[in-house]
Amino acid sequence: YRNSSYFYNGVSGSLIWTDAFKLKSNWLDYGKLRAGYAKVGNDADPHNGEDLFGISNTSFLGQPYASRSGQTVDPNLTPEFTKELELGTDLTLFKRRLNFEFTWYDKRSTNLIYPIDVPITTGYNRFFTNIGEISNKGIEAGVTIRPIMKEDFTWEIHGIFTKNKNIVERLVPGLVRANLGSLSWIEAGQPYGYLRGSAAQRSFDGQLLIDGSTGWPIISQIQQYVGNPSPDWKLGVTNSFTFKGISLSAVWDMTKGGDFFSETVTSLLGRGVTKDTEDREKNRVIAGVYADPANVYIPLFVGNKFIPNQTRISTNDLFFSTSSIAASFAINGLTEFNVFDGTVYRLRELTLGYDLPRNLVRRLKLTAVGIGLSGRNLWYLAPNVPKYTNYDPETNSLGAGNIQGVELSAAPTTRRFGFNINITF
Repeated sequence: YRNSSYFYNGVSGSLIWTDAFKLKSNWLDYGKLRAGYAKVGNDADPHNGEDLFGISNTSFLGQPYASRSGQTVDPNLTPEFTKELELGTDLTLFKRRLNFEFTWYDKRSTNLIYPIDVPITTGYNRFFTNIGEISNKGIEAGVTIRPIMKEDFTWEIHGIFTKNKNIVERLVPGLVRANLGSLSWIEAGQPYGYLRGSAAQRSFDGQLLIDGSTGWPIISQIQQYVGNPSPDWKLGVTNSFTFKGISLSAVWDMTKGGDFFSETVTSLLGRGVTKDTEDREKNRVIAGVYADPANVYIPLFVGNKFIPNQTRISTNDLFFSTSSIAASFAINGLTEFNVFDGTVYRLRELTLGYDLPRNLVRRLKLTAVGIGLSGRNLWYLAPNVPKYTNYDPETNSLGAGNIQGVELSAAPTTRRFGFNINITF
């Protein structure tokens, strides 16, 4: 394809202002300002500029045959480019007892290369082209505190905070949205990979429309935005202690927000196998207003007022629907009702180590001997997931690719324990 070359360029610089202006003191150890700008390119897979025929290993009526791929490439395809501006500062205070790092960045990717679906009548099913622009803006902040710095005992606390806002800025004219796979989509003005699926019909003030004969919410005729898999922010804190050869470290982290769809939670609730659904004899009323029986996609008005739902349904009906126009909150339900908030608090890792005294190591004619115990994923709390499903929001069926926030009956996360001995000769 044409315009296939691209040029990498970047510039960065820093100013250690404590040295430049001789500002060091008893409380100020070090200060630096830094800035950087870079532009990088990325191209499509090679040899995709022309349609190719492949020879089949089988035959037709004893004769070999060739077939053309259903994929074609825009003849005007150009490389995609990513530009990033980064500004930051580093500070060290109080004889290295306090360190602070802060970074702000603005990253934009343009002329994104992506295969979009095209009508089969064109002779193809996928068309590689430049589809648009994505931006990432965010901050990263780190703080290290050393409350105790003794020869035999030290205590260090290190915290990291990150926040990123991701938006699809624009798509090429004629392309409203494109599917990345499963429930993950891109659309101008929305977060990259937002979740789109079936949703409930609502009144103009946001209340659920309820089928008066069943008590279930009415299904909207169009799919809608149902969640953003990107978290609002993340925070991690590491506490480290050392005392005469003994070391103890604990890593705690938190993820705030980030929506996810879970087939596992849906199945557990719909099959009634968790304590969340143990009260099966209780009838329930879903908060909402009645839909008009003549047109279930608009509210029922009596005296220019909505009619609150009063139709009771069983716990079984609440989580398992067989209706074609109304849906439950689990099996045969709506995507919207099976998307949950991914906020999670976690004790990520705990490690305990001991280095044998040097005089003992010398007697063994060794350089160093260390013994360690470790545990990972020891505890977590996901407050916005049904309590007794014991579901971990970090589970992801589709790996670390473009599709995030979709879980399709994946294996649960594991708790791991380890023991190690390090011997240096």
